[in-house]
Amino acid sequence: MSDQKKQLAGAVIALGATITDAMDDVPGFVPCGTPAQVILDAISTYTDADDAAAEQVTPNIVAFAGHVSEHRGVAAHEPADVDALDDTQRQLAQRVLDLSAANTAAAPEPAQVEWLYRSLGALEPASDKAADLLAQ
Repeated sequence: MSDQKKQLAGAVIALGATITDAMDDVPGFVPCGTPAQVILDAISTYTDADDAAAEQVTPNIVAFAGHVSEHRGVAAHEPADVDALDDTQRQLAQRVLDLSAANTAAAPEPAQVEWLYRSLGALEPASDKAADLLAQ
């Protein structure tokens, strides 16, 4: 994986983790479809586009995490080091990619959106939630 794609993946993980904190802060809250679409589009760029496109999208994803942080009063997470993912997190990352590929033509269901956000948050190096999310 190129450095540009690693940076994009790390930014997407940070956005998912920031959204997860916002959901945890307000029980029952799941953001509208806009963040999910932003994430799915970024994942599509990660899987389908070249390094230049990944490099161009990354700052927008980091900025979106900052936007969520400001509007929800949670800390914006820093881009994750994808080289630090353990085996379980790598398996979960593949499931995220599979979900993204399955939702290119249609919007994901609300339960899938919540799973997507929480799964991305579980890809942070300090998280121990990847195995639980893989089981879902």
